[in-house]
Amino acid sequence: MKPIRTWIALSVTALLAGCSSPVDELASRAKSELSMEKSDAQGMSIEEVIAKSKEDGAAPDTVHLIRAKVGSGKGDTFDAKSSEFLVSEIPKGEHASDANHDPENCPFCRAREAKAPTVVVRLVGKDGNPFPSSAEKLLSLKRGQHLMLQGKVKLDEELNYVNIEANGLRWID
Repeated sequence: MKPIRTWIALSVTALLAGCSSPVDELASRAKSELSMEKSDAQGMSIEEVIAKSKEDGAAPDTVHLIRAKVGSGKGDTFDAKSSEFLVSEIPKGEHASDANHDPENCPFCRAREAKAPTVVVRLVGKDGNPFPSSAEKLLSLKRGQHLMLQGKVKLDEELNYVNIEANGLRWID
């Protein structure tokens, strides 16, 4: 009878010790490394960052503070195997203030989205390497959330493609 109790005690201990998964540790590290303090800085819209990059021929090491909405009408929002995800411009005017507005079924929003560049965000840690897990799982991101991103921007005008290598992030209220 004693060996059975010992086996049960060891099994329970092993199960409890194994409850912390690698994704949980990675998520904690990602939240810690990417967290940005709330500030009065307004950041730039995606359109403003693109215009500034075109005007200045901004060096790839220039760090920008960017406002964006998680999700885009151009495919899956999240990459399941990496910390990359799509973002789009935060709507302005009446499209921003109506909580019942559905941009997926709005002809004006869809037309704007069709012309907009594809914007991919890659979350990177302090070591400069991307996190090897979905941003959706790491940070519980959801389509439609508004974010402030801090990172380096690379623009490919020919392909209408923007890549943001973000090393900072916070949710916008």
